[in-house]
Amino acid sequence: MMIIKVNENRVSVREAAMECGRNTETIRRWIWSGKLPAEKLGNQLFIKKSDLKVFLGKDGEMKNIEDWLIRAKALRERMKARGATPIDSGELIRKMREERTDGLEQSMP
Repeated sequence: MMIIKVNENRVSVREAAMECGRNTETIRRWIWSGKLPAEKLGNQLFIKKSDLKVFLGKDGEMKNIEDWLIRAKALRERMKARGATPIDSGELIRKMREERTDGLEQSMP
């Protein structure tokens, strides 16, 4: 049996996901797309803590979900100040479903 000792300067995909508040599949997509460097040890991917920190600090990347929520709320307030009408996504989905259902009912013999 081979024991692989992981350096304390590296984190697993799961640990990286927990640290930045994302899903493990999101972390893997970042790795596969080349956005986030990682090393494969055995059958697991490991990310250097320094690489993760740099990646999450890039302009345009959200450091965590709280940052995203703060930005979303600020955008909503700016839009309200300019007179934009808020969009009720739930209502839009209900209308689209009704239209689709009506179309199916009309096409049935």
